[in-house]
Amino acid sequence: MLLDQACIQIGDVDISDLSQFLKQLPDSAWKANTYRQNTYEVHKQTESIVLYFKTDEFTESNDALLSVVQPLLAPIFARFAQYYGYTRLDISKLMFAKLPAGGEIAEHKDSAPIFARYHRVHVPIMTHDQVHFYLNQELYHLKTGVMYDINNLDLHSVINRSDTDRIHLIFDARPVKRIHNAKHHLFVMSPNNSGSSLVSAALGDCKQAITLPGEGHYIAGFAGPNPNRDNSHFVWSQFNTLNKLRNPAAYDWTSIRQRWEEAATPQSDNACIFVEKSPCNIARMAMLAEEFDDAKFLFLIRNPYAMFESVVRARRDIAGIENLAAQHVIWCFKQQQANLQQCSSPHLLIRYEDVCDAPAQTAQSIRHFIPEFDDLDFKPPRWVKGQQSALENRNASQIARLSTQARAIADKHFKPHASLFAQFGYPV
Repeated sequence: MLLDQACIQIGDVDISDLSQFLKQLPDSAWKANTYRQNTYEVHKQTESIVLYFKTDEFTESNDALLSVVQPLLAPIFARFAQYYGYTRLDISKLMFAKLPAGGEIAEHKDSAPIFARYHRVHVPIMTHDQVHFYLNQELYHLKTGVMYDINNLDLHSVINRSDTDRIHLIFDARPVKRIHNAKHHLFVMSPNNSGSSLVSAALGDCKQAITLPGEGHYIAGFAGPNPNRDNSHFVWSQFNTLNKLRNPAAYDWTSIRQRWEEAATPQSDNACIFVEKSPCNIARMAMLAEEFDDAKFLFLIRNPYAMFESVVRARRDIAGIENLAAQHVIWCFKQQQANLQQCSSPHLLIRYEDVCDAPAQTAQSIRHFIPEFDDLDFKPPRWVKGQQSALENRNASQIARLSTQARAIADKHFKPHASLFAQFGYPV
């Protein structure tokens, strides 16, 4: 993890039981797992006892050893969590690493994306004054029984100039970022007036869903930007609200998760998919992916003229709303295009028209994406925005409401972006 200094000394921990545990292990335990040595050239001189190892591609766990050593590690994890004020820890890597006498770990940076998300913690179990640990080419002497948080995204190296082996406990940790221990956090990525209320209502009826009583940014105590506070709702991309929405410093995600945890309702005892929809999500996708473990994204889009009509009708109080609404729709499509190109998390794109005109097939696509939603059904009438109504594609009736002048304004803005809309299947 990127720290504001090369090394943070967290404090002393009791390693006596861990030291005794390691002394009882046969030498073969150090040679059983050679993944790190074989995969990373800089670690070829090392040996390790890998207890848990998660990358962006795979996870492996030595459950037999973990069951024995976890009670010994619990006080160390608790001390780390206490230092940073974390309630629960997510551990991605856990191992004992040995650098034999005379060995060396060449200068390198830990560059895989997962390293940026976790603290890299070292606790020396056995070391020597002649073990030289370099961070940004500055020499550090890490002491036995002291916990250190290392900036492993910068250059670091180790030389064991002593005649004894150096052994460290190493673990990568960050706070657990889950709502009610959700297996996945599913965010509906939809511009406003695109059918997200309909879709989220159907998802929220699934037995495996964990839901909020409304859009996440309207939950009491939400510690982040809210378009209603700026009177920019429905056209927030055309106001300074957008700069706030994109600014990570404008959010307290720890507080947000806590407020959502308190407000969320599991639909059954075994519910495991947290579902949240706020139209502003399309402006903060990267933050959601970082701040919620195992996030998935359901992208939703709708006919631009129907979106335009909905926004104009909702914000007649704003002068020049037709131009603002058209520009907002264009921005939303551009943002959805960028989100789809940049999203590295599991995701699926659906359209409002698919939900209304082919509900069974669309539900099946979502069930394939989220198998836990095996009871998803779009067909039953539902309460959406204060009224109960049957599933219906309202595009034609809404577009028909547009005056000749409003339609002309929409055309003027939309036609130069015909190729953008065509990518989503909408001719203009």
